[in-house]
Amino acid sequence: MHERVSVGSPHEGTRNNASAAENVVQAQNVHGDVHIHGSAGSSGSRVVPRQLPATVRYFINRAVEQDALTTLLKGAGSDHTVLVSTIDGLAGVGKSTLVVQWAHQVREQFADGELYVNLRGFDPAAEPMAPAEALAGFLTALGMAPEAVPVTEDARAAQFRTLSHGRRMLLVLDNARDAEQVLPLLPGSSGCLVVVTSRQRLDGLVAHHGAQRLSLATFTRDEGRQLLARFLGTERLANEPEAVASLLEHCAGLPLALTLVAVQAAAEPDVPLDDLAADLRDERDRLDALDVGGRTGIRAVFSWSYRSLSPQAARMFRLLGLPNSPDISSGAAAALAGVDQPRVRRMLAELSRAHLLTRRAGDRYVFHDLLRAYARERAHTDDSEQERTTALQRLLDHYLYTTYAANQRLAPTRLLPDLDYTDKQLGRGFATNEEALAWWDAEHNSVLATIRQAVTLRLPRGPWLAHVATYLFKLRGLIDELKASSTDGLNGAKENADRPAQARTLMDLGTAHHFRGELDAAVRYHQSAVELFAELGEHHWEALMHVILGETFLGLERYVDAAASARAALRMQDNSDAQVIIDPGAADAVLGHALACLDDFTAAFAHLHRSLETSSDQFLQGYTLGYLGSAYLRAGDIDNAVRTYRRAVEHCRAIGHRLGEMTSLNELGEALHATGDVEGAREAWQAALVVLDELGHPDAGTVRAKLDTLDAGTPGPSATG
Repeated sequence: MHERVSVGSPHEGTRNNASAAENVVQAQNVHGDVHIHGSAGSSGSRVVPRQLPATVRYFINRAVEQDALTTLLKGAGSDHTVLVSTIDGLAGVGKSTLVVQWAHQVREQFADGELYVNLRGFDPAAEPMAPAEALAGFLTALGMAPEAVPVTEDARAAQFRTLSHGRRMLLVLDNARDAEQVLPLLPGSSGCLVVVTSRQRLDGLVAHHGAQRLSLATFTRDEGRQLLARFLGTERLANEPEAVASLLEHCAGLPLALTLVAVQAAAEPDVPLDDLAADLRDERDRLDALDVGGRTGIRAVFSWSYRSLSPQAARMFRLLGLPNSPDISSGAAAALAGVDQPRVRRMLAELSRAHLLTRRAGDRYVFHDLLRAYARERAHTDDSEQERTTALQRLLDHYLYTTYAANQRLAPTRLLPDLDYTDKQLGRGFATNEEALAWWDAEHNSVLATIRQAVTLRLPRGPWLAHVATYLFKLRGLIDELKASSTDGLNGAKENADRPAQARTLMDLGTAHHFRGELDAAVRYHQSAVELFAELGEHHWEALMHVILGETFLGLERYVDAAASARAALRMQDNSDAQVIIDPGAADAVLGHALACLDDFTAAFAHLHRSLETSSDQFLQGYTLGYLGSAYLRAGDIDNAVRTYRRAVEHCRAIGHRLGEMTSLNELGEALHATGDVEGAREAWQAALVVLDELGHPDAGTVRAKLDTLDAGTPGPSATG
């Protein structure tokens, strides 16, 4: 007579047209009865349980992780400790598949068998398995009669440690909820290896039991392509390379998502892969395309992790799905949720432990693309439109106030609009220039995304954030970003009928075109800004626009027009209002450079030196030093030109002005080359090229050509070129 023993609770799987996916990815997809046949409570030879589920057909080798498990296995029995490994990772990343596949490869090394249990830590239909239930299954699997199993959990744990003592066994504890669920299931003596999978980081097992932690990452592009090829064949993939690339991008390396797509494509061989890719392109439709219903759909799998969160962390998860930014800092997350830093850090830590969010260097957090779509969907389901808009408005204000503070630190003389603070706690200040620059370098992509999203939602402060961010984009040489932000800002100002914001973003967009070398377009935008400022009666801004327009004329080598614009600005500076926003040295710098290019050196030097004496704008001072070096070079005073260009390089480098540093290095190289100092010129141009390459600037080719002329021994540019 044999007894049928079940470990865990059986569940019938939902059958559908994507049911083949159950053979590939999730631990929770391994379900049903596990049978051990033997005489309950019989004496004689010990029962050797072999409980591992079947392996999957389409397994993509995870060599690094399998090697780590094998390395751990080599230490089994080498001391008196139980060896434990935890495998954690995002839902659908293939933790159970990896462990079961590896366990089958090494099962013969465990003479006393292997025990497997699905702890249902994130099951859609049942509560997590109590340790006592799992222990009862282990005891009967090891030969104990069911009626002899102790009643209490502690007694069952003690009996399990007794029966496992001296045995060499492999235990796979799949889909654990937390460390507390696992601890009673650990053997008490060496010789056993325990492998635990969970969507949560089981830090307690690492800290107190020396567990080796492996965090399973999503597939690389190559691994994802291998999985698709296993289902669809390499020929079908080769016939539609662009569609395959799109599928890989939108599934973002998640094995479950790739499997669902592959199963669907395999079931419909006559449907082009591009049709499937089209279903995934729109984030709003992506989850629908990957939702096969039942337990294996992408929504269901994500929901099991989401339901395990505390209410506060669940709200944080939903809100984090709203911004379009590529990542987010803890400070921005606190503003988004309207909570203080200690609270937001606790919530972010909970989301990170649950693998619903990934923490990166610099206190930044990022979503997997499909999780972002799920979080945004939950926000639209669970939160009102007012709650969503209010959260995004707080985030916008955070970036506006903090970008404003960075301007005040880096360019204290720059006139900015007065801010009507909704909550000063949403912003932050900066003690040093370095701190402000570090913040901007980390956040500028998020600021750019926030501007675009705010304009799309017609939030009135969006165009003003674009204007406030202009100086910092210029300072760091982010000219493509400046053009994008100014374009969005201008569109938003027009939509909102905000004419003051429209005038300022016209000015900023013209500046972006200027820096990109698109000078005719720059003149058009700047002239439009002049006219609009005049209509608004903002004559101080009108005067500033004459200075900026003069700089654009300089780039076009229209030196007479540049001088005329600068003189118009100087005349308007007699107005006290104009003095407020125009740096005292701005018009003199433009006029001095224009006159030097017209060979009126006496007047040029007077205006340039006066600009340096009166200017308080460090950004302008860097350009004025460059103009002064150019004037010396044109006048044939090479030594003073070299000295002045070196001052310009040091000044721009000190204030973090990348484009100014590059421009000064380039001009220094020309001056040194004019003196016959070929190696000095080479060093300057190579340093300039480093900056240009970092910025992806189009002038990099010009500087490379200069270096090529040095290598070829051909004459370089003329001193007055």
